Amino acid sequence: MDEAVELKKFKESLKAPFPFISDPEGKVVKQYDVKTPMVGFAQRYTFVIGEGRKVLKVESGKDAIDPNGAIVACPLRKPGSKQDAGTP
Repeated sequence: MDEAVELKKFKESLKAPFPFISDPEGKVVKQYDVKTPMVGFAQRYTFVIGEGRKVLKVESGKDAIDPNGAIVACPLRKPGSKQDAGTP
């Protein structure tokens, strides 16, 4: 449920090559049901979303902070994919 400015700094610190979603109002947190009960904040999650908005991989906690698992799971990062050429 990070604000855009903080999330941008976090993304840059990780050098993550994929988009992050700012969710200060908690709408996405609610849709994916990732809010920590009784505490009122979301745990850190990484979702790899594929074609047709299908969730391909979910990482949580400390694994969600390291972008490497998401990069490996991302079909757009596979050699020979449409997005592979020139993708940072």
